[in-house]
Amino acid sequence: MGIDPNLRSPYLVNYNLGVTHAFGANLSLEVGYVGNLGRRLLGFKDINQPALGAAQCLNSPRTAAQAADACVAGSADAGLAAQEARPFYAKFPYLGFINWGSNQDYSNYNSLQVTLTKRMSQGLSFTAGYTYGHGLDTGSLNRFSLLPQDSTKPQLEYASSDFDIRHRFTITGTYNIPGIKGFAQLLQGWQINAIANIQSPQPWNISDSTFNNSGTNEFSDRWNISGNPADFRSGSQGIPYCSGFGSAAGPSCVQATLYGNLPAASAASAAAAQCAAVAASSASLDSGGCYVSTNGKSFLTPAAPGTFGNMGRNIFRDSGLKTMDFSVFKNFTFRERYGVQFRVEVFNLLNHPIFANPYGASNGFLGPGYDPSSGSLGYASTTPDGAAGNPLVGSGANRDMQLGLKLTF
Repeated sequence: MGIDPNLRSPYLVNYNLGVTHAFGANLSLEVGYVGNLGRRLLGFKDINQPALGAAQCLNSPRTAAQAADACVAGSADAGLAAQEARPFYAKFPYLGFINWGSNQDYSNYNSLQVTLTKRMSQGLSFTAGYTYGHGLDTGSLNRFSLLPQDSTKPQLEYASSDFDIRHRFTITGTYNIPGIKGFAQLLQGWQINAIANIQSPQPWNISDSTFNNSGTNEFSDRWNISGNPADFRSGSQGIPYCSGFGSAAGPSCVQATLYGNLPAASAASAAAAQCAAVAASSASLDSGGCYVSTNGKSFLTPAAPGTFGNMGRNIFRDSGLKTMDFSVFKNFTFRERYGVQFRVEVFNLLNHPIFANPYGASNGFLGPGYDPSSGSLGYASTTPDGAAGNPLVGSGANRDMQLGLKLTF
């Protein structure tokens, strides 16, 4: 790993404009534009990346070292051929990756934010917020990110940010139930609270760790896509994976699930043969297989040897997030100075678990679902709270219930 000696401090420019209007004493509406611009952000690339197709001896021209041994007919050595095509091989033949840190990355974010606030009156208060935003960058993470597919052109990674959430709606409210004094305070001091959070899906990236069709030995290749990226959603089931092309029996398709690999949906199985029609290379298809959308209309196939796939960064989306939490409080007061609050809290009231993003930029989780060579592309094997290391209290798990007692004096 190396660091650019001319590395400069990154800078972030924030800008916003907001307007607030009050509707009476207890209700207000705020509308604002919020944006930022990031430049000189830290990013990494391999400055010793071999030429495209080097591992298959498809680079032109070949280096003298390749021509002398690694790419001699009948004795081709893919690993050595790629190594001998690295830019610094002549001076440093023992070096492979040289991951170089520099100010190569940049980002921008623009959003419309609307907030409606009702202050406590007549026993009711709530805050509702909606954000429409779009974040783009060339790399959302720094030292923990994947290398660019092509380190000679890191600007081609510019796409929706890993953290891009196009729509987000949140509402939280409290209602103090009118009470009747007496009866040992059992008919007064009751309060109900609710929080609902709905957000649109986040992007996820893919990286082939096995097949090396580009021949660069970077193992960060993306595949070819034919069809609509929206047909490929991640979740509790992976994208149907078909293999066995070129065999006498023909291709068969399976789908990764919590219960292991199961036969894929009939639409995907019926469309498997169409992979051969859209594949850039029969050799790549035979070794790597293909993915078929559940509706049988879109396909993911390996790139031809010596090429990069046509797939851009972060073109796929996960399942989004929809949660609702609910609680009931009972307040007792004694002599005006002492208070006791008993609470029952329910997280994920509707008991609809959400599955984690396969690439997991927001929680550091990398399951098998981001790697097409795994056969489990799109499969998220855990919920976001488990992926982030905070089970039960995090978001996305099954319904949880909690009892609490609070004393005030």
